[in-house]
Amino acid sequence: MSDESAGFVPDDGTSVHDAALDAVMARWASDAHESIDVEGALALVQARRRAESVTTTDDLASRRAAKRGGVPSTPIWQRGAFRAAAAVLVIVGATALWQRTRTPEKASYVTATGTAKEITLTDGTVVRLGPASSIDLDAGFGRDHRHLTLHGEAWFNVTHNEAMPFAIRVGSTTVEDVGTAFLVRESPNREVSVRVAEGAVRMTTTAASRDSSVMLRAGDGAVATAVGITVAPGVVTSTEGVALAAGRLTFTDASLIEVKDALHRWYGVTLLIADSALSTRHVTADFTGEPVSRVAAVLGLTLGVTADAHGDTIELHAATPGLTSRP
Repeated sequence: MSDESAGFVPDDGTSVHDAALDAVMARWASDAHESIDVEGALALVQARRRAESVTTTDDLASRRAAKRGGVPSTPIWQRGAFRAAAAVLVIVGATALWQRTRTPEKASYVTATGTAKEITLTDGTVVRLGPASSIDLDAGFGRDHRHLTLHGEAWFNVTHNEAMPFAIRVGSTTVEDVGTAFLVRESPNREVSVRVAEGAVRMTTTAASRDSSVMLRAGDGAVATAVGITVAPGVVTSTEGVALAAGRLTFTDASLIEVKDALHRWYGVTLLIADSALSTRHVTADFTGEPVSRVAAVLGLTLGVTADAHGDTIELHAATPGLTSRP
């Protein structure tokens, strides 16, 4: 065994054999899944130090004589006990760091109304969490799995890992990454909308009696409701993909239910639909921080209705012949 593996040999001739320390370090380096008993390892090293520090009276006398004769004593940083203690401290610190990084706690991220947040997860996935939304990472995220729960809406640019799929739970619907960038938006009535800009996702719902699982490709949109999943192939254009990636509020053939919820999160306004016949209408629009009056005007023109904006409310009425929507 070399000096490097057996321990430092000081000038006074006392051999310092760090077998206990070597064993702890080897186990720490090779076993990344078991926790290290740091206190037990320290006790083993200290016991070994005490055993090796026992010297005969002659040895002690010889050392004292050498000291009186002007022979310098071994510096403290070169003594075996000091080196062993320092090495154990390194193990303690490294083990604590390893345990913090390898055993992540459950984490949550929340945004307020009108405020979005960009988050980079431990696996490299970038999430832009929409306003008035939240994501909850399950304990062990990035180590044992990549599962999280979403409330509200978020844009995901997922770092693909075939061995550890990225899965998002939204109510009774699950959206699983197959290597992609996509938007997931939830409405209060449990309607879940997905817009795929790149790659593919698998969308599954347990609340429906039909179309319980579908594969969506780049350009596809889909909505999961209590009656199943409705897929609209090729409706997500490259322009919409850019808008979504840039954090703009974008709707493409979106139901008024989805629009109502999104406007409340992004603008803090309430959308009132005075005529129930309008509830089946769909909206295609793109907003980039416009004032509420402008949002109302765009909705009015898009839907062909009268849109009144007052305070934190936008009210939609069936258009009266001869009148146009007003801001």
